[in-house]
Parts: sequence; structure tokens; C-alpha cells
Amino acid sequence: MNITETSIPGRNVVWESILDEVPGGVSVDVTRLDYTADGKEYLPAGTPVYVDLSTRVAEVCKSAAAAASGTATTVILPKEHHFKVGDSITDFAYCCIISDITEGDDTDTLTVPTGLITALGTVYGEAASAASGAYASSLRYTPNGMLKDKIRIAEGNADGAVVKIGSAREDALTFPIPDTYQIALRGGSSGTGTSLITLV
Repeated sequence: MNITETSIPGRNVVWESILDEVPGGVSVDVTRLDYTADGKEYLPAGTPVYVDLSTRVAEVCKSAAAAASGTATTVILPKEHHFKVGDSITDFAYCCIISDITEGDDTDTLTVPTGLITALGTVYGEAASAASGAYASSLRYTPNGMLKDKIRIAEGNADGAVVKIGSAREDALTFPIPDTYQIALRGGSSGTGTSLITLV
């Protein structure tokens, strides 16, 4: 008698429940993303997006968490981030313009003016400001949905489905969801927004 053991890896399931989606799906604007870089040809399920419901165009709400402690003028991010030179990156207290990105094997190092918190685990978003300075609660895009599935963007265009109401597993997400994004996804501080997504 032969005894064999088969180990089946678990699946990384993002959605616990999906109750509503944007009808007909959306086109994702990839012009703001570094979609030609290695390892960035896909956007993962659960990516936060802002959908213009009149045009059905989705903008990625960029976020990332520091993969290591940086210096006063450097931020170290995991490779899957979509920040680009010229973006305004914020730690939700201060924002800086990214002047350079040096690619490494496992991480990228962003060069910024002084002012940002650069400690390991710091969560960043994309600010609307075109200049460095105090963050005034103004994001470039505020999410009102999250991608339902992984979509390919390497060809410079992409369509996909966006969840508006549902429950997502936070530990299965590739990109962190800052508190500001979470409030927006739950309908905003007034509760009158177009989405109702909770993280579990």
C-alpha cells in the first residue's frame, strides 16, 4: 500500500460577500499607472478605485505601506505600488512630490523632500496637491468602490467589474486601505456616499 500526502494551498479570497456592482463594468484609466514595469501588469482584486458613474471610467486610488524605514528624503515601498515621479504622496499629515524612483529587486526607493513620516509600515495615499506642504485632507481621488477581480493592464487599457456594496477581507488585500479610504468606502462621514464596503 502506498501512502501519499497532497498539500493544497489555500486561495487568497478577497470578497466575503458582494451585494452590488457598477452595472456594465468600468474602463480603468491606466495612464496614471506604471503598467509597463515588471510585476505591475495586473491590478489585484480589491484595488480601491474612484468611479465616475456618468462615464464609467475608474481611477485607481493609489496607496502603499512602507516596506522598510526610509530616511528624511526617501520612502521605501514594495514593488507592486503604482506611484510615479511627479505624484504627490501623503502620509495624511504632510504631502511631498516624488522627484525620483530607484528600482530595487524587492522594493523601490522614492526620493521626496523632507517632511513625510518614513517609518516601516507607514501608509501612504495620493494627494491632490501639486506642491509639498501640509496635507489639507484633499486626495487626488477618493474611492467609491473596489475592483471585483484581478485585471490585466499591460496592454495600456483595461475593463473590469467594480463592487459598490460588499464585505472584503482586509488581510487578503494587496494595497492597504487607509482610514480616509475606509470612511469613504463606507459611504463617507455623512453616510450618503454611493458605496458601502466594509473590511473584515
